[in-house]
Amino acid sequence: MKLLKQLAISGLTISFFAVVACDQKLKEHPISPQVKQQMDARKKVADSAQSISGTINFDESIVSKVPKQGTLFLIARPEGVLSGPPLAAKRHSLIKFPFDFKIGQENVMLEGNTFEGNITVTARWDLDGMPKASPDDIDGSITVNSGSKDVKIVLDHVIEAKKESTNTMVSGTIKIDRNLADQIPEGASLFLIARSEGVQRGIPLAVKKLQGITFPYSFTLGQADVMLPGALFEGPVTIFARLDKDGDAAPAPGDIDGVVAANPGDQQVEIILNHLIGS
Repeated sequence: MKLLKQLAISGLTISFFAVVACDQKLKEHPISPQVKQQMDARKKVADSAQSISGTINFDESIVSKVPKQGTLFLIARPEGVLSGPPLAAKRHSLIKFPFDFKIGQENVMLEGNTFEGNITVTARWDLDGMPKASPDDIDGSITVNSGSKDVKIVLDHVIEAKKESTNTMVSGTIKIDRNLADQIPEGASLFLIARSEGVQRGIPLAVKKLQGITFPYSFTLGQADVMLPGALFEGPVTIFARLDKDGDAAPAPGDIDGVVAANPGDQQVEIILNHLIGS
């Protein structure tokens, strides 16, 4: 009996230390980068200290002329950035002015971006409810630091109609390097992709897909090809041209591409397809 009691005590002791050891291992087990990124993202969303909040109202000089029906868009960009995808955006309808607003990390457009620093917030009273600005819409902007409170945005600018011109596009010719002319994939598609200068990831500024073309090919790329409503085809931009064998937007071995830097309004731009991907 005494022997059984000692064995039982020994078993409990071993079990206790095994549990402690396992618990210690769990505590010391490193968190994967993916889980840590998700935890950090949740923390950023939960932390409203960096949000910008305040009031939006119309300027007294135009308030009597403002249509009552409309949609309010809030667009935030880092100070000095005038084109490309916004840092954050928000849409409100069925509201009354003055309107209390708030925009922050939870409204960021692209994963991985952080709502911080000096930020320009533009508010637009949009008459047709479309994200793209149109004539007679009314907007106003202010640049403040993230975390600012009691910010006042005055809607005081009536957007006027703009004439379409070549200044809103890039045009030129696409040629293929003669050393690669015999490697053009049959039935290939041509992708034209524009990004704001220095931007290497995220949604492109503008995209165009073409099929059944021959070289040399005369191209245009401009405001009509922008990806996101409200974005402006403004420069400088980097234009990538890619002859794609499978018609997929993602580059793959066997595709042929080329790149050029340009500004909207540039003409006679030449892009040479001189790089065989995967070679």
